[in-house]
Parts: sequence; structure tokens; C-alpha cells
Amino acid sequence: MFKYRNNLFFLYRHHMDHSQPGAGTQHPKDHRKQQLIEATIHCISTYGLSNTTISRVTQTAELSTGIANFYFSSKKQLLLETLQSLSTEYEQVIGRAFSLTGTPRKILSNVIRARFDPQIFTAEKIAVWYAFTSESRARSEYMLICEDKDTAFMESLVGTVKLLCKKNTRADLNPIAIARALEGLLNGYWEEALFQPDDFDPSSAIDLCEGFIASVFPESQTNDSSAQASNTDKSANPVESAANTQNNAQSDLLAPWTYYSTEFLKLEKNHLFKERWLLAGHISDIPHPQNYITFDAVGERALIIRNQDGKVRAFHNVCRHRGAKLLDSERGTCGRTLSCPFHGWTYCLDGELLSVPAVQTFEDLDLGQNGLVPLDLEIWMGFLFVRFGGTGQSVADSLEPIKDLVAPYQLEKIEPIAGSRYRETRPYNWKVIHDIDNEGYHVPTGHPALQQLYGKTYEDSEIGGVLIARAQINDNPGRIWSVRQYQKLLPQFDHLPEQNQRAWLYFNIFPSMVIGLYPESIEFYMTLPNTVDSSWYLGASYALPDDRREVNVARYLSARINKLTEKEDASFMRWMQLGMNSSAFPTPKLSSKEQNVRRFHKRIQSELPAARLANEPKCEDVQNINEQMQI
Repeated sequence: MFKYRNNLFFLYRHHMDHSQPGAGTQHPKDHRKQQLIEATIHCISTYGLSNTTISRVTQTAELSTGIANFYFSSKKQLLLETLQSLSTEYEQVIGRAFSLTGTPRKILSNVIRARFDPQIFTAEKIAVWYAFTSESRARSEYMLICEDKDTAFMESLVGTVKLLCKKNTRADLNPIAIARALEGLLNGYWEEALFQPDDFDPSSAIDLCEGFIASVFPESQTNDSSAQASNTDKSANPVESAANTQNNAQSDLLAPWTYYSTEFLKLEKNHLFKERWLLAGHISDIPHPQNYITFDAVGERALIIRNQDGKVRAFHNVCRHRGAKLLDSERGTCGRTLSCPFHGWTYCLDGELLSVPAVQTFEDLDLGQNGLVPLDLEIWMGFLFVRFGGTGQSVADSLEPIKDLVAPYQLEKIEPIAGSRYRETRPYNWKVIHDIDNEGYHVPTGHPALQQLYGKTYEDSEIGGVLIARAQINDNPGRIWSVRQYQKLLPQFDHLPEQNQRAWLYFNIFPSMVIGLYPESIEFYMTLPNTVDSSWYLGASYALPDDRREVNVARYLSARINKLTEKEDASFMRWMQLGMNSSAFPTPKLSSKEQNVRRFHKRIQSELPAARLANEPKCEDVQNINEQMQI
């Protein structure tokens, strides 16, 4: 055990000693120098990095500028040594946790508690860490310290989790994924403490982190046996034909295997995404001739462009020569023609092939038959929908039930909010996101800001296959600053009826699109499956032209509330994703406040009947069984 502990501690110290100049040698602390560093931490927390000056630091420390200049030749050196001091302190606390005697499980508990140690876990120090982390993108000396701190912690954490997996004979688990999930959970709580210091309870955060580890590593031998039995059943009890599926059906909720089966993921991509309308953007994203946006989804590539006549067209973003991408940027303005960057095949903006270099070297090449391949495109209330394959209802027909609810927001006239467009990956199955997104039962516990904003009036419903969540903003002032200020400063809007003046509405459009309507702004976001445990997450925000100062403030505050909610949900999603590998993962028990989760699952099962199976079929059988069950 002593050897194990010292190996982990050495791994942690190895990174930190190489990242911090002088970190490996201890010197007696000069009281006045430390006083200046502590004053710098206070100033950064209060004023930010850019507004922290030598003058402010010395005033806070109640020392002269001459003393500051004696210890630090510049503000740059002062800030760097402040970051090094924080890093050394962090190393000592976390390194001590990894070095204590105990089992791997006990060491994880030590580390969880160390992350909330009052020596490093204070509102000021958390704020300063995030300030330096944000600035590290532009300052390599900051990045070296911040990244090596994180790398040292992660490698030691992975080492501990690997030992725990080995001790519990859990070869089915992914130690790196578990370590990342725990790190994300811990980081999420640091952010929660930063944004909601008055409401944050470290002991509850520790309990939840411990609960996560306990759910992944059940302590008893009985549970270990159950896990082995469960894993055996998964492979030894496949459904061999549609005739015996009824005995294996799991009512109207998805079984865990549908979240980690690569074969089922293929069905989802081909039938739920490639054959359905997907939201790619808004007409205001391409307001002028030659403006374009690109949109990649489930292996397909779309190009939506406005030609010189102002008409909007959609094509596969694929050259007809050898398949190269014509335009790579997410959005922009092109020339009067499109030229493939690979070999120079050139197309009109209406898709016609104009010219081919060295055309005489091709046999029987008909330019008229080699234009860009068009895509189905529909514009609904200004939003741009594309479809890569399949047939069926138009967007307008499928969304007709919500047309009157949406109409007051004048979606055709909205414009992009600068800097709001994003596309990023998330480390969980796409369905996990909507399992959480489709219910408000978790709001009182999981989202303090939303609960204070509208929790008492939140309700879920369904209209014509579209899942809806709606709420009215509470009159009682929230305790959280962003909520309280949003409630106070949100103005009136002439285009909205009275019942919408203080309403938040969400429309979840199958399979994975959400349009959020707020008094001051509009947003859409969408998930796209990537792998069984990762998804693309993309979206943007829009608003009607309105330059009132209070409107801009309201947009900032609502975005801040949503960002905080998103971070909170990220923790829940990680827990669910990892929990599905546990032998103790329960059959979901849904509240009446979670009916939209049930509706979401039933919709998937209606499109893909194999999703009704309780046990995972043999991988090569999933598609065949799904086809048989559709007969």
C-alpha cells in the first residue's frame, strides 16, 4: 500500500514540479511578499485581471509601491507569481489527498474532500483560477501552469480509478471516462460555487460526488455478482426473431442498451436523422446574395446559399468530381461561383456545373448531368430546415399545431445575436440530453436559478406531437443575482400579448430540436448523434431589432441563467450516461411531471420498434429484428 500511495503522489508531483519554476524547492515565505500576493488575489476577484494594478494591490495590502517594486519588477511578474502561489497551494492540498493511506476507494473520497478544502476552496480563489484559465488562451505562461495542474490531477485520478476497477474486477468499465466524469462533476461544483456562493453547500456537493462513485462501484459482493449476471444476460439472451419479442418488451421506456449499442445508433442515424427535417439555421443568417451557411450532420454535408437573385437553395456540400467539400467555413460570403478547392470544378450558385479544368481529358463528361445534388429545403417562419433523404410531412404541416403559439414572436423578422452561434461535442448519448431536457421534475432540486425564475408555474404538455414546456416568470424576487435583475429589468414588448410578456416557452421538435421563446430573445439548439457516448450540440440565439438598453441587459441575463442551467444539466447527463453501465441501474420510475420523457421514448419506439426490447439483441440482429417488428 505504501508503494501504491507514493507512486500516485510521485505522478502528481512530477507534473507540478516540471510546470512551476522553483516549485520543487521550499523557501521561507516572506510575510510582505505573501501579503502582496493575497492582496492580488483579492483585487483579481474584485476587479478582474485587466483592472488589477500595482496601485490597487498596494492599497489593498496597505504597503508602499516601493515594496511592491522590490519584490515584483512588473505587474506581469506579480500576476505570474500569484498564479504560481495558487498552483503550489493546490498541489499541496491535492497531493496530500493522493498520498494518504487507504484503498483506492478511500483515496477517491480523500480527493473529493480535498477539492472542497477551505484552504483552496474559497470564492476569491475560485474566481481567480477561472480568471487565469480564461486568460491562458492568450498567455502561454498561464496555460502551462493551468494545463499541467489539470493534467497532473487527471492522470493521478485515472490511476486511482484503474486500481479501483482492478480491485472490483470491473473490466467492463472505462476508467478514463469515469475519471473525466468525476473531474467534470467537481469542476461543475466549483463553477456553481462561483456563480451561486450564497446557495452553495459543499457538504451536499461532496455527498453527490460520493454517490456518483458509489453508483459506479457498488461495494458489496452481491452487487458484483449481479453485475456479472447482468453482463452475461446482455450477450446470452438476444432476441432471435420478431415472434418472441413480446415477452422481452419493456413497456414504453427505452432500455439502457439503446444508449450504448453501436448497431442501434446506426438505426437512429439512418432513420431518425437522415430521413427527417433538421434545423440548420435562420433566413437572417444569409441576408444577402452570395451569403451561405454550411451544416454537417450524421455523415452528411449541406450547403445553404442565397444566389444573386435572392433565392435560397440547398445542396449537398460535395463536389461531383471526387467528393471534396466545396465550402468549409460555417458561414460566410462566396464569389459569384463556387470553385472546388481540390481540382477547380466550378459551379453556379444555382448548382449548375459551369466548367472543368482540362475537360478534354475526361471521356463523355456531360456538364449538364453533373451539377450539385440538391437537398430538400423548407423555410418555416424564417427557420431553415433541410432533409438528406426520405419523404413525408412538410415542416409546416408537422408544426401546424403550434403555429398560433409561435406567431406573436414574429420569427421571420428576427436577426442573429452576434457571437451566439456554437457547435461543440458533448460526452454523452444524444438521448440523454433530451431525457433531461423533456422534464421539469428536476428543476426544484437541480436548477436553483430556474426554480427562482419560474419553477412554481412550470408545466409540460404535448400538442400534435410537439413537446412543450412553458412557465411564467415569478413575481417574488429571486435570491440569485441574475434572476433577481432579470425579473426587475425585463421591459414590455409591443409585439407580444399580455400572457407572453413574462413567459418562457420551449418547443421540442422530434427528434432533437428545441426552439426557446423568451420575451427578449429566441434560441434554437439541437443534438446530433456522433458515437454512443458523444453528441454534437449546436445552436444560436436571435432577436427582433431592439436597441433599448434594458433589452440588451435582459438578453445578457437570460443567457447567463441558461448558461448556468446548462452547466448544471451537464453533471446530471454524465451521471446518467455512466449509471447505465451499473448493475444497479433501475427501471425508470416516472413522475406525472416526467410525461414528456415517456412521450419521447414512445416516439422513438414507434419509429424504431427494436427499441421496445428489454435485452440487447446480438449486434448483427438489431437491424433485422427492427425490420421484422415493423411488419
